[in-house]
This record gives sequence, structure tokens and C-alpha cells, in this order.
Amino acid sequence: MQPFPKSALKFVYEECIKPFKWAFLGCMLLILADSFVRNILNWFMAQLIEVVKGGVSSEALYQSLLIIAAIALCDIFNVYLPKQVLMYRQKELYFPVRERILTKSMHYLFGHSTNYIVNKQTGSLLAKSEQISATDQVLSVLIVVFWQYLCEMGIKTFLLLAINIYLGLLFVLCVILTALVNYYANKTSERLSKMENKASSIYTGWLVDAISNIRLVKQFNRAEYEKKRLSVLLRQYIKIKARSMIAWFTSYTGVGCFIHICSLSMLTYAVYLWSSERINVGDIVFVLLTVNGGFMYLMELCIHFRRFQVNLAGIQAGLEPFNDNHEIEDQPKAKQLKIKKAEIEFKDVCFAYPNREKLFDKFNLKIKAGERVGIVGLSGNGKTTLVNLLQRAYDIQDGEILIDGQNIKFVTQQSLHRSMAVIPQEAVLFHRSLKENIAYGLDKVSDRKIIQAAKTACADEFIRQLPEGYNSQVGDRGCKLSGGERQRIAIARAVMRNSPILILDEATSSLDSESEYIVSKAVSNLLGKRTVIAIAHRLSTLKEMDRIVYLENGKIVEEGTFDQLKKKNKGKFAKLWQIQQVEAQNETF
Repeated sequence: MQPFPKSALKFVYEECIKPFKWAFLGCMLLILADSFVRNILNWFMAQLIEVVKGGVSSEALYQSLLIIAAIALCDIFNVYLPKQVLMYRQKELYFPVRERILTKSMHYLFGHSTNYIVNKQTGSLLAKSEQISATDQVLSVLIVVFWQYLCEMGIKTFLLLAINIYLGLLFVLCVILTALVNYYANKTSERLSKMENKASSIYTGWLVDAISNIRLVKQFNRAEYEKKRLSVLLRQYIKIKARSMIAWFTSYTGVGCFIHICSLSMLTYAVYLWSSERINVGDIVFVLLTVNGGFMYLMELCIHFRRFQVNLAGIQAGLEPFNDNHEIEDQPKAKQLKIKKAEIEFKDVCFAYPNREKLFDKFNLKIKAGERVGIVGLSGNGKTTLVNLLQRAYDIQDGEILIDGQNIKFVTQQSLHRSMAVIPQEAVLFHRSLKENIAYGLDKVSDRKIIQAAKTACADEFIRQLPEGYNSQVGDRGCKLSGGERQRIAIARAVMRNSPILILDEATSSLDSESEYIVSKAVSNLLGKRTVIAIAHRLSTLKEMDRIVYLENGKIVEEGTFDQLKKKNKGKFAKLWQIQQVEAQNETF
């Protein structure tokens, strides 16, 4: 999926106008018709005054009635057309555009790698998504204000030129000068608008971050700290907003004064033309109505131009995550991963995080089909990175990662992830029912299968004790459940997925002894004939593994069965095992 254009104006054109060009054109034609009717109404009123001025006669009465009929017809259109314009642009343009932008932005965010998302503030991403979806405000200014402004000025100019060419040219000159004054007067306001949107986005991101971690905030008694931190940012945002408002008000006042000078100039010149008998009274009335109406549009243009700047600056600020290319993408001709045996091989793999030294250099590891391999080692030596590379959370710089001889770089990410079930250290649950969490990723799953999966994961008993059983809501991130209960739900989800490859990423390291025992039993039920990679901090959980690999600085320094490594003289695994045994004895006492 291609990123959105980097320029806000180009984004509005390519994503909002171009795909809906016929609806956009329809709006423009309706507004043109509306402007024409409104201006011709003023012209008819001027003609009526000119006819009445000539005195009472049957001919004058007949002409007056015809003009009144035309005015009545225009009035009907004036009532009907604006409502049609509003309804048409909402239904055919604004709503479809908003749906398109929200859909595309959502899809694009999901296309980013896990690494990209976790390095961004969730609140900031949501705020930016909302910012770029607010295109109806920009479209409204473009269509309802700028285009209507052009239509009004064009029709008024044409009618004034028809009355007197110099009067029409003076009007054109006033319009151009007002537009230039408006543009340059808003330069400072535009810069401040961008600062205002940036400050608003940062504040929203920090606020969501604090609220989403409210339990931690309360536990560490940091509510006052967070409030002060947010208050500082809020105060800065309000100051920028106030400066922006003052700059706009100053420019608005200046433009207003200039517009009044232009208006008086037009009326003075019209009276001069009347005094030299080059226009009549009806023409002066039309000029009066035109000048008042036309220059009112110019006054409003200052307001709407400010609104346009603010919304465009908001879109520009919101485009950031939608301009960044996806870090991990399927190859153009990526194929579906076909699992027959679930054999895994890391072949001469080289990988380094950005701006850091190589973690893996020509790394090799082969895991046979159905083999259970434990990965151990001290923190920071590549255990979790290894399984992240297998899931293609990052792309390696050199070498290959093969599953049944298929390079994972050339298969679709969807088929790759479908082949694996992952039980992380911290089970991730949605704020939904237990039933939905267990069946997540599958469609149309029977209750019988969900219950069977829960039994395999040793979760059925505690679920049935809940007031609403399987329909119980788990709360935000599963906060209504204990750590062990969350892990068992994650195991039940892995049972439902029934993938040929199982990844256990320290699935019991954060649990107490009793919960660890229950979860370990659930994991044993899950293992079956799958190919298993288990990362573990507690070495005792790896007794069922066929082979254990000890990683240090991205290299395999020891390899063997649990018993072999435990008994190895001066071995790193044996040393770590002894330390954990001593810790366990101390905890007992």
C-alpha cells in the first residue's frame, strides 16, 4: 500500500477530490447556480426600482408585475437550492471522503511493523488519524467558500461591467487587492496554526498515554506528577493558541478596514457616474446591493481563510505516520507459506538494530520438524530477537530464515503468521468477552470448540466460576483477570489456532509458583507434535524440551538436552541452573 502524499494540499486533491471528481463537480455546479440566482435577484430588484421611478402607467404596472414574478421565482430557488447544495455535498462528497480516509489510514497503520507501532504513542497515532480524516472542513472551505467566492465575484463583475466598464474594473481591482492583503496578513497566523496543531497532537498523545496506564500511575502515586506534566504542555498549547488568535484578530481587523475603504470607493464612484448621467438610479441600487453583498464575502473570506489554514495545518501534522514507508512489506510476487513438516532453519543470518552493532553474524540454527527447542541466555543476548526475526517483525540484513525450505522473506506475512501460535510473557487480551478472546483470529467457531480449548488450557474451571462465564468481559488489557488466568486464556487461544509452530516467549516467568504450575501443565497439553521454540528465564520449565540452546552475544555457546547441560562441568547453563536452585531454596526459607 502506497503512503499518502506528503503535502496536505496534494493529499486533499489525490485522496479527496480526484476519486470523487463527479460529486465535486456536481457541488460546484449547484453553487454556481445558487450564486447566479442570488445575484440576478439583486438585478431584478434594481430594475423594479427603475421602473417604479418612472411613474404610474399601465406599461409600468405590467413590467413591475413581470419583474415581481421573476423575483418570486428567484426567491423560491433561493430557498430550495442552498438546502440541496448542503444535502448533496454531505451525502455525495463529505461522508464518502471521510469513510475513504478513515479506511485507508486504518489499513495503512495496520501495515506498519510491530516495531514501528510500539515506538509511537497510541494516542498520538489516533489523534493523527482523526486529523487527516477531518477533510470535510477543508473541502467545505474550498467548495462553499473559495468556489462560491469566485462564482459570486465573477457574476457580480460581469453584471457591473454590463452597467459600466469602469465600475466593473474598479470592483475587480478591489477584489484582487483585498485577496492580496488577506493573504499577506495571514502569514504569521499560518505559522502559529501549525505550531498550535503540533502542540495539540503532543498533548493528546501524552494524555492518552497517562490514562491508558492509569493503574501504574496510581500504584506509584504519580497522579500529581502526571497532572503537572500535562498542565505544562496544556499551558504552552493555550499560549500558542492565544497568540494565534491575536494574530488572526489583528489581520482580520486590518483586512476589514481595507474592505470598508474599497466599499466606500465603489459607492462614491457610482454616485459620480450617476451625477454625470452615465448610470441610472436602479444601477446605483444594484451597486449598493452588490458592494454590500460582495464585500461581506470578502470579510468572511478572512475568517474562512484562517479556518482553512488551521485545518490544512492539522492535516499536514497528521500525515506523518502515513508518509512513513512500511518497514516490512510483502514482496511483489510473495507466495503462500505451505507447511508440510514445520522444519525451521536460520542460515547465515546477519542482523543489527538501527545504529547498533551486529547482534547476529552468520548465525546458524536448524530445528527439525516436531522438535522442541529451548532458548536460554542472559538478557540482551538475542533470545526474543530470534523469535521476532522468525515472525518477520524485522528484516534481516543477510542470510536466510527458512520454514520447510521456504524463505520467509518471499512468502506473505499473513500466511507466515498463520503458521505460528505465540504465547508471550505478558498475555495481551482485548476488552471483550472471554469467548471472543479465545476465538480471536478465527471466524464462526462453535462454543464446543472454545470450551474444549479452555479445558486444554486449564481455564474452563475458573471461567465457569465467573458470573457470566464465557461471556464475561475481561476489562482493558484483561485487567479483571490475574496473570495466570490471562496466560491460560492466551494458551487457549493458541490451542484454537492449532498452528504447526508454537513460540513460548517466557510464558511463565512473571507468575507465582502456583500459577506457574497450572500454566506449565496447560502448556504441556498444548505441545503435541508441534515444532516448539521456548524462551525461558526459569530453566525448570524447559525439562520437556528435546534440545536447549544457550545464546551469548548472538552466538550459540552451548547446546544439548536439559540433563546434559545441567551436568556439564563449568558450563554456562549449569552455572545458571545452580544460581536458580539457590534462589529457589532461599525463597522456600
